[in-house]
Amino acid sequence: MQVKKDDIQKKILTVSERLFIKNGYENTSLKMIAERSYISKSNIYRYYKSKEEIYETLVGPARSEIIKLMSFFFTDDFIGKYTPDKCEEISGVLARIFCEYRSGILIALRSSEGTDRKMIEQNIIGKFVEACPIDDDGAKEMISKLLIYGYTDILLKYSDEASIKKELKVLIYYHYLGLNGLKSIMGIDC
Repeated sequence: MQVKKDDIQKKILTVSERLFIKNGYENTSLKMIAERSYISKSNIYRYYKSKEEIYETLVGPARSEIIKLMSFFFTDDFIGKYTPDKCEEISGVLARIFCEYRSGILIALRSSEGTDRKMIEQNIIGKFVEACPIDDDGAKEMISKLLIYGYTDILLKYSDEASIKKELKVLIYYHYLGLNGLKSIMGIDC
């Protein structure tokens, strides 16, 4: 029985997605993708010009959404105006995007040297440093990196929108409103 071209292409993407998430883009080779796809490395080139093209197929749509999302959140409507209502809005929007583009975002965040990870980090860190009222830029950068770590951890552990939203809500409330904000959504008296 002959395997259809579309099936092979899907298999390459599925295997690449798993390997990029598990090992990172930089630590995944075309040889590894070929072996786990049960095809020859040369056969991959019938479907994709390079590992970069596979990456772009998986991450490109997520990157576009992240850029739109940053344009939405890094406006005067949000910066410096963190209230429970804004935290709810941020959590909901992020959950939808994270669920829909989970693999692409996760691949970008798990790539240690990738320009997509750097773009995400630079935007989040830059805007947080700009908006945060404390004076220590180093502390603000560390807090931003913890937020990015939290996003990555949530995406690694959860794939359904309800769970992602629940976890994001906790992270967002804590990030923007501190322990008192977190206590308020947990129903704990302050």
